[in-house]
Amino acid sequence: MKVERIPREQFNILSDKPVEIRPFDPQSKRQAFHYLARLNDILAPFGVAAELFGSVELEIAGKGEWEFAVWLTDQQWYPVLIGLINHFGSIYTLSDDFALFEDSDNGTNIEIIPMRGEAAEQNQAVMKFWRTHPDALKAYEQAKYQYAHSKREYYWWKNNFIADILESL
Repeated sequence: MKVERIPREQFNILSDKPVEIRPFDPQSKRQAFHYLARLNDILAPFGVAAELFGSVELEIAGKGEWEFAVWLTDQQWYPVLIGLINHFGSIYTLSDDFALFEDSDNGTNIEIIPMRGEAAEQNQAVMKFWRTHPDALKAYEQAKYQYAHSKREYYWWKNNFIADILESL
């Protein structure tokens, strides 16, 4: 799997403010599934569905946000992006195989993340790794607290931690 590490300099633009890490909240996961049903109603005309992704799905500590992955083929990519732009009004970030839309629900930050190609492969591989390596998942969760003192350091650590996993696969 081809892994591109982001240079340290790109993280230097991030603030040094702490990242709030919260323990896993089962009620939040239940609420996320209600949002997921509404999101999948939006995606249904395109023949795709989102799935809960990230820390809430893994039931570990995180930033408290809900992340939803939308796995797409090349043929689905542009129609789904256009549909989501029409629904959400804007797109937060876009690359060739990864997009990010933001929303909120009763104060909870939400990320809708359409992916295809290499980005989809890597994200699916990392989630599979954590589901099958509970010790690594526990180490990941504990390190979140260790690096939460600085957004810059947190995202630098997280990027490299995930790159290490991908390179080991």
